[in-house]
Amino acid sequence: MTITNRKRPNPAEDIIAISEPGVQIECDMCMVDLTHSIRIKCADPVCEPGDGVDICPRCFCNGVEFAKHKNFHPYRVVELHSYPIFDEDWPADEELLLIDGLINSGLGNWQAVAEHVGTRTKEECERHYNQIYVDSPEYPLPVMDRSFDVDQDEFQARKRRRINKMNEAAIAPPPAVVVSLPGVHEVAHYLPGRLEFEVENDNEAEDLIKDLEFGLVFQYGGSDMPEDPNDADVKARVKWLEERAQAHKHVNGKTIPGYPVNGDVKSETSTPAPMTNGTTEPRDDDDELVDPPPFETEDSTAFKLALIDMYADRVRKRKESKAFVLDRGLLDIKRVKEKEKEQQPKDFVAKFKAFARLQSAEDYEAFLNGMIYELMLRKRIMNLQEWRRLGLTSPQEVERYDRERQQRIQRQAIERGYFPPDMQTKKELNERDGTPLAARPLAGRKPPQSALTLAGAPSLHLLNSAEQTLCSQLRILPRPYLAVKETLVREFARRGGRLRKKEAKEIVKIDGTKVNKIWDFLVQAGVLKLATIGVEPAPPPPPPPPLPVPLALPAPEQDLQMQFATPDAAASVNGAGLTPASSFMSF
Repeated sequence: MTITNRKRPNPAEDIIAISEPGVQIECDMCMVDLTHSIRIKCADPVCEPGDGVDICPRCFCNGVEFAKHKNFHPYRVVELHSYPIFDEDWPADEELLLIDGLINSGLGNWQAVAEHVGTRTKEECERHYNQIYVDSPEYPLPVMDRSFDVDQDEFQARKRRRINKMNEAAIAPPPAVVVSLPGVHEVAHYLPGRLEFEVENDNEAEDLIKDLEFGLVFQYGGSDMPEDPNDADVKARVKWLEERAQAHKHVNGKTIPGYPVNGDVKSETSTPAPMTNGTTEPRDDDDELVDPPPFETEDSTAFKLALIDMYADRVRKRKESKAFVLDRGLLDIKRVKEKEKEQQPKDFVAKFKAFARLQSAEDYEAFLNGMIYELMLRKRIMNLQEWRRLGLTSPQEVERYDRERQQRIQRQAIERGYFPPDMQTKKELNERDGTPLAARPLAGRKPPQSALTLAGAPSLHLLNSAEQTLCSQLRILPRPYLAVKETLVREFARRGGRLRKKEAKEIVKIDGTKVNKIWDFLVQAGVLKLATIGVEPAPPPPPPPPLPVPLALPAPEQDLQMQFATPDAAASVNGAGLTPASSFMSF
């Protein structure tokens, strides 16, 4: 019989139907496939060695002869075992293929076993083996006296439907080859091919018992404990005792020469040759003298067993930590990065990380999603309550309110000129994180930069403490600041104090916001006022022409017109007893 194994290195590229078993039987004469048909098997002892001789019905009818097979040899007909023997859904031929696959591939390699059977998945093979063989009341044998009254046509139709369903199902692509990417290796020191780490968690746990040794322990029964006759050490000791008993050879109460009385057979050894210094060369088989093992006391035994329990507990925690990391995919850098991009409140999620060890990965994800959903509902309810308190009753009013509120916040921030980390607007935005409009970031604004450290900067000693603080906030070094200051002071003095802030921005070609800050600082410090001391002020502008007096005005209005027309007229009115307060009241 010619039997070949169908190898399937890549299921995605496999062109063989899934209903084909992993073994193919062919006629030894014409090489026709006999896997799914009746065949004739030679029963002569000459042809039985190996896999035997299989012949197709056509060659058998023609009486072909080949090799040692003759047409007069006895034979037997091998039919398809399409009937159940242990399970009403498993025919006998699949049972044979299952056992054959387990013998060839090994117990536990269910994928290879399923490929050998051909008409079953790996889950079905594992479940059937455990139910019929492992969980059998007559373990390790299955229950042999089962009988099934199954219609053969219905049984074959059910088998065809199952095979068609398996063929229609899309074959899953092979899993990606696990490799040690540089990023994964550098971050976690993880070896994915071995599912191990270069440095395990609690890697020093073995130091607790590495030097632990036991002596003779008599607290747990010792020789009173029953021995396992199948144990290798027990078999070796029994064999040694039998050989020692056979060594006693007595004839009429006398010992045969060459057999000592104690039963220890002396081996013939040559005398060591003397060395040049008069000593003999030591023999290789001389046993080293060692001290007998000590006797373990109860306290010593209890102490060592406690150390072993501590080590076992640390190993258990190490395995739990390793399983926690692997089950939740924390070593998948790409997946972790994508999860960090999700809009989740990090501070809120961090509070529930302690519950991850108490739940499975799926349960923890469901629990966390539920808590986040509850948080969103609470924020939504707070927003609705606030809108009701403000009298907003429609989505259009809410959208208008949020838009105007954002504009007001931006306007206030622009007036301040910077965004400190503890600003009230940031707190308000965080409180309203549940609404889409309120959570929208400020358009065109960048997060505030940290202050510049000026320690060791050149020319720092030329600045006072206020100027150092200003340079640190504006992120300007001392030398550029002194150059800007000198330019502004000189230009302000040259123009006699008639330099405006807008003109200062055109003179100093730097960021306009920084020029505004420096200008305001110099004005508040009085530096620009001091620059105009000793400079002749420019002549004042000519007074405006007097306003024409109307021809006919009421008396109060005519007096008020004359009062604000010229300073002399105002003085004369005041001198006549009309005070500014009374003038204002009259107006």
